[in-house]
Amino acid sequence: MENSAKDIVELSKPVQQLDRGQLVAVHESYKVADLEQFLNGRNRARGALTTPSFEDFKSYVLQHSESGSTPTVCSADQPYVAPQTALVFVDHKNVAATAILNFTQEDFAQGHCDHKATLKLEPTVVWEKLNKIKDGKFNQKSFATLLEDWAGVFVALTPNNETISIGEALNAVRNMKISATSSSESQVTNLSESRSVLENVEASTTVGKLPAYFEIKDTAYVGLDEKTIKLRLLTNDSEGSPVFALQIVKEELLRNEIIQEFKNKVIALLPDNEVRIGTFTA
Repeated sequence: MENSAKDIVELSKPVQQLDRGQLVAVHESYKVADLEQFLNGRNRARGALTTPSFEDFKSYVLQHSESGSTPTVCSADQPYVAPQTALVFVDHKNVAATAILNFTQEDFAQGHCDHKATLKLEPTVVWEKLNKIKDGKFNQKSFATLLEDWAGVFVALTPNNETISIGEALNAVRNMKISATSSSESQVTNLSESRSVLENVEASTTVGKLPAYFEIKDTAYVGLDEKTIKLRLLTNDSEGSPVFALQIVKEELLRNEIIQEFKNKVIALLPDNEVRIGTFTA
């Protein structure tokens, strides 16, 4: 009987309004159910689009921003109401921009921030290849094969930036010899003992000209402007055999240039939207 009376009291007042904020106390026996799944559609837009296309990103952002993309007038007696635009964040570590389409919501401090559109550019074949091979080590045969396969992309240069034909560069790599000489010095005193070994490794070629740099004309990412990517050729020896490596010259500056160019293109694409460098998590 006591339990029945308690149940009657709880059922008669299942929700207790609290004084702080918009909080309510709900009886623990009640379960909140979202009936949206039984409707013919969602009660609000949410989801995430990812595209490599500038134009598809633009059209989706303009068409699906929470408040629409067209200025409206509420009535003849009310002033012009400017549309709310999506906030766009450019990821500085990845060439990607995310627009939060429901960042703002009328009568609320913020929207749900779960309706997004992301523009993520795809790297070109050349840029993807460079990032795989940069700083890697190649033996004589594998580096010669690399030059032969990419002969139409690489421009070989001397230390003075004079152009060398890829044929000459290829012959130089195939005919490279490594010679090493070493000498040792030793000095002993009553208080100290020191030894040093001076080693000199010299790379020489009997045919062709060995390049110091390579240049590539490429956009790095599909949709960006063409730029010059410069590579430095490093040579070393491994048990008397030449070893080759390629480094991207001023790589950090180049990546920063890519991100800044991308941001400027996003701003030009959506001039009415606020664009910021960074990422956003709700």
